[in-house]
Amino acid sequence: MDYSVIIPAYHAAPGIEKLYGELKKYFTSVNKSFEVIIVDDASTDNTWEVLKKLKAANNNVKIILFAKNFGQHAATLCGFTYAKGKFVITMDDDMEVHPDQITKLAEAQVEKDYDVVYGEYGKLNQPFFRGIITRMYKFGSKVEGKNRGKGSPFRLIKNELAQKLAHTHKHFVFIDELLLWYTSRMKFIRIDANPDYIKKSSYSLGSLFKITSNVIMFSSTVPLKFVTNIGVGLASINFLIGLFYILKKVLFRIPAPGYTSIIVSVLFSTGLIVLSVGIVAQYISKILQDINKKPSYHISEQLADD
Repeated sequence: MDYSVIIPAYHAAPGIEKLYGELKKYFTSVNKSFEVIIVDDASTDNTWEVLKKLKAANNNVKIILFAKNFGQHAATLCGFTYAKGKFVITMDDDMEVHPDQITKLAEAQVEKDYDVVYGEYGKLNQPFFRGIITRMYKFGSKVEGKNRGKGSPFRLIKNELAQKLAHTHKHFVFIDELLLWYTSRMKFIRIDANPDYIKKSSYSLGSLFKITSNVIMFSSTVPLKFVTNIGVGLASINFLIGLFYILKKVLFRIPAPGYTSIIVSVLFSTGLIVLSVGIVAQYISKILQDINKKPSYHISEQLADD
């Protein structure tokens, strides 16, 4: 098997058959063997019925149904466990990128035998607020490293690396962060977005904000670094202010009125302490979930026989 294509699906009934048809047309044209693994993330429409029909007509299709909605990244991770191809391609269910762009990923991979190749889109027809949140996440991620926040759901991954990720049991799964834990042999290339892509994001504004905050909180040390730097800065400022008033009192015998400044300092410091405790509590909560082995996903039904 040359390629395994993994597609997380949610309310994908209108276009999933067309996507499979385009994939089949592409791989036939380049004379490569392939399989398609579609993970239904507990869609509430008739996506599962459409997938069963697609499976019945094509023996290279594997379909998995989640018991509840676990998210795109958990669905992708689940798909890894069923992948048999030498390379794994991940892509969205809405043809945001046309399958013919896989050629660019494959050509880039052989240049230096990269473990991962990302396709980075040009400008997409995204809702305004979704674009803002995406840019905020990418900007904030740069604190953790030059490759943080880059990439897209359109990726080529070596199967052996995908299998390592599949056996990484985490409550919160973010594929791009996990890949950075394993390898730096990555390539980022520009690809063309599908001009016919018109589907609006299935993520609500609240969901996008939650995903972004979870990535920052659970896959990076940015909040802890932020609190540490603020703490060091405030400690230094308070030390200088305290030294200033001590010198005024001791050397110049000038009384230092302090009621207002003391109240402000106490309230501000208390707020900072509460914020710091809250951030640490979130990390402790994450550790507790991992200790209790909270599952990344649970399969309700699958038709994935070889």
